[in-house]
Amino acid sequence: MKKIGCVIAYRKGHTNYGTALVGYALLKKIQQLGYQVEVINYVKRLSIIQKIAFVWNAVRCGESKIIVARLMSRRLQKKYPQYAANIRTRIKAVEEYQSRKFLPLFKDYVGYESLHEGSKNYDSVVVGSDQVWTPMSLPNKFFNLLFVDDTIRKVAYGSSFGVSSIPQFQQKATGSYLDRFYKIGVREQKGKEIVDSLSRQKAQVVADPTMLLNADEWRQEIFTESEISPSEPYIFCYFLGPNQNARKAANELKAKTGYKIVALLHMDEYVPEDEKFGDETPYDVDPNGFLRLIHNASYVCTDSFHCSAFSIQFHKQFMTFYRFAQESSTGRNSRIDSLFNVLGVSRERLYQGDVSKIDNAIDWNSIDNKLKKLRQESIAFLKESLS
Repeated sequence: MKKIGCVIAYRKGHTNYGTALVGYALLKKIQQLGYQVEVINYVKRLSIIQKIAFVWNAVRCGESKIIVARLMSRRLQKKYPQYAANIRTRIKAVEEYQSRKFLPLFKDYVGYESLHEGSKNYDSVVVGSDQVWTPMSLPNKFFNLLFVDDTIRKVAYGSSFGVSSIPQFQQKATGSYLDRFYKIGVREQKGKEIVDSLSRQKAQVVADPTMLLNADEWRQEIFTESEISPSEPYIFCYFLGPNQNARKAANELKAKTGYKIVALLHMDEYVPEDEKFGDETPYDVDPNGFLRLIHNASYVCTDSFHCSAFSIQFHKQFMTFYRFAQESSTGRNSRIDSLFNVLGVSRERLYQGDVSKIDNAIDWNSIDNKLKKLRQESIAFLKESLS
């Protein structure tokens, strides 16, 4: 049996549900294709110089706000003990999920030399989906598989740059690592344009790994404990960014329908206004619980790619809000645009000031047919890449 090494987005203490579900779905699909899978876990031993280089690269990429946000989160948790306790509850739930789904497959490599030598243990190394190729990640030589020996096949499945363009100073280096791949599958059309323009490769747009499993397969995953549907209807709100227009629209929908709001708060950052948002705000929610909240909701309001994707899988009446300003050079709205374009989802699902459009009919038959075709093509891509 061939042995596949997988590089997935994973960081201890990180609570993004989409990231966890992406990793799980990709590993499960590769196993279904008949391969032995091991998750390559890079235990970094960075020097002070390397850490400074990482920060400097982030500043040059315009992503210094991410580092600032991480530092601010630590300060806020010290300042607000209840907020800190809630975040610890969420981290515990997500890490328990990861310990069941991921950690048994982990193989640790301590330091870069060990990582490089370890790459020779695999027939192929696959870098998984989500925003693994952001300009910020370039110096680590991990998600771009620069650590993998030249003799080992390198495959990208559903990788995302997370941005619409690569900074000028990184374009040559980006093209160089892309040229080392055997096959490149990207999640967004913008990603294909970047690969095609900066390298000798021709990328294929493939389904996000969460879409490699169909809705029935996900239901089997999330309802194994005989959970019952909620006794009353609700609006599920999952906002990663601080856009107050999104909260206002959700409250307008609540006033119109009389339904309560169930919200997961402070996901990527602390949003002070959210202390007064939502009727129910659970924290003890793991990735499967997140999916159940989408599945059982009457309406879904979100600025998240994966929440939008699962709303489509589960045929929900949903509204997506842009998280970033359209003119932002580091904005990541392209993944939402690509998802809607590929599946033929109407642009009226993108909030433009009128939340009542959430009730408009959705042509699920057409969307399902496009999704089925995309899923089939994507599985074929994965089979061919690994065979």
